[in-house]
Amino acid sequence: MKDKYYNRDLSWILFDNRVIDQAYDEKVPYLEKLRFLAIASNNLDEFFRVRMHNIHTMVKQDKSEKRTGLSGEELLGLVYDFNTKNIEKQYVAYKSLMKEAKEADLFKLMKFKELSDAEKKNIKKLFNKKILPRLDFQRFMKGFKYRRNLNLLMETPHYVYTCPIPEDLGRLIETGVDNHYILIEDVIRHCASDLIRKYQISKFYVFRVTYDQNKPYDFLDENLTDEEYLNKMIKYVDTRNLRKITRVEFSENGDKKGREYFAKLLNISKKSVYKIPGPVDLKFLGNIFKLYKNHADLIFPPFEALQWNKSNNILQYLDRSPIFVQYPYDSFQVFIDYLETAVNDPKTTKICITIYRTEKNSDLLRLLKEAAAKGIDVTAVVELRARFDEVHNIEVAKALKEVGVRVLFGDKVNKVHSKICLVLHADKTGYVQIGTGNYNAITANVFSDVSYFTSNQDYIDDATKFFHYLITGEKTPYKYLTASPNGINDKVIANIKRATAAYKRDGQGEVFMKVNGLTDVDIIDAIYDAAKEGLPFRMIVRGPCSLKLGVCGSKEDIRVKSIVGELLEHSRIFKFQYGSDHTDIWISSADMMTRNLERRVEIAVPVMEEKPKRQLLKIVKMFWKDTENSYHLTDEGNYVKIHDPHGISAQQTWLERLQYRKYIHTK
Repeated sequence: MKDKYYNRDLSWILFDNRVIDQAYDEKVPYLEKLRFLAIASNNLDEFFRVRMHNIHTMVKQDKSEKRTGLSGEELLGLVYDFNTKNIEKQYVAYKSLMKEAKEADLFKLMKFKELSDAEKKNIKKLFNKKILPRLDFQRFMKGFKYRRNLNLLMETPHYVYTCPIPEDLGRLIETGVDNHYILIEDVIRHCASDLIRKYQISKFYVFRVTYDQNKPYDFLDENLTDEEYLNKMIKYVDTRNLRKITRVEFSENGDKKGREYFAKLLNISKKSVYKIPGPVDLKFLGNIFKLYKNHADLIFPPFEALQWNKSNNILQYLDRSPIFVQYPYDSFQVFIDYLETAVNDPKTTKICITIYRTEKNSDLLRLLKEAAAKGIDVTAVVELRARFDEVHNIEVAKALKEVGVRVLFGDKVNKVHSKICLVLHADKTGYVQIGTGNYNAITANVFSDVSYFTSNQDYIDDATKFFHYLITGEKTPYKYLTASPNGINDKVIANIKRATAAYKRDGQGEVFMKVNGLTDVDIIDAIYDAAKEGLPFRMIVRGPCSLKLGVCGSKEDIRVKSIVGELLEHSRIFKFQYGSDHTDIWISSADMMTRNLERRVEIAVPVMEEKPKRQLLKIVKMFWKDTENSYHLTDEGNYVKIHDPHGISAQQTWLERLQYRKYIHTK
């Protein structure tokens, strides 16, 4: 049936709508509302850079999507319709928030005509001295690549000229009066009047072009050596030129035919051209957030994450008991303490870790270098294909290799997206950390993830086998760990079937999933088959969800919600209840998306030890109790908030609990 699945790309845009919705929430502080509008713009940039390629290919080849039956043209039109609604909602919020800032005398984002005579004089002086010398107008040419974020277009009776707006001058220009700003494009528009008169300019636009940056890694081959692979990646990054235009945005200036104008000028579909009812690209609101974040009443209250009590050696503690933490309520420093203690432990002979994204100048890299300098055998599996982090990861790989770390790139075909760090002793005992988030101290402050530390030998042995596979390509059976390609989806489907059988036997059972995306057809079909038998599903899907409600008959008991709040929900957790007396709970690096399950090296493990299992079950219960940040999926494919006067926010509940504790509870 063509109506069994929801289109992934449209579902992505619905998620962006939920992000924009935060700017309308009265419980969200003022500056945080600006930040959410900036995040929504950034999310949409990524969408047009990496997702539109597939739709344009369908249009070019006159093909339809298999799972929904939608043609490429239909999808392109729906993307335009969905995004237009988002843009309208985003800019209504933007205008309201700018008015609110002005009335509160916090700051004023001025129009040129609103400036005082003194301010206009300052701005014109700045324009002539700093901006005008940097403006480089060039006659429009077909196929020209607009590499700058914002550009100007001016049409004269004879030619069309374009000019990039210098990015290093900043988007916000101070007028000379405290807390008064004007956008740089507004400065140029009004101060370039002499140019406009001289060249008889009839059209003047501020516009932005987005290109497809989803260039395929067409050199992948499992037989490549690491050196050959690295050289090809360097060449890939150096030659990743801008590709097909996927979006054009222009600032509304009263021209009702602007969309037709840009579509014809750039030879693209009108459905890829967006008229913006305000400044193009609201990411500059993130800069306003930074300028005024010292106003404590206008941001989310800062919090201190729980630390590890360093008077208690973390490895010695792990010898007695596992540790389970949830970032950012528990500090990422816990992992750094784990690794630092291991580096300084004379029993440590080997450290193995997978690196997908990490911040610059990170403690992680410093500790790996220190370990190598001490003679510890360090293996770092660095994934170079972390999209838009390729250059950084190439630098990471080179820096680690220079100091004696054994740097590998793992599977040359499938991305290594796993999050695992193994510490070994000479006798093959040791410790392992397995998590759902990257080893990035910056994102760990805002991404909600879980991390599991243990000295359990079964997990150590599985981790050792996993790294043996990454190093040699040889696969051996695991006791607990499951890995993709293909292993995780097989395990999830098998567990759903097991839960279904138990439910049919005694009427007890349930499946819980918390993921960032649910788009894999095989997983969705397994859910549908189980739901037809009445097995309850409770699912938290932050972003794209291709599962539809109301297609499994009278026994269907599926509830899906998306949690959007102060923190970005990023953890992947699965709970399988088999009857009344047995429950398995898993954590994973993988989302339920085909790319994760079939084209990446991911891992998933059941949390078997009693103490962390109890902690994780409590976390799951709290997530499901959340009402304040939850958007519920309807049978019509929309997401709605259900008002509950007695509702709770899982995130805020955990944040409030921090004030009563300083260290991670380990009793």
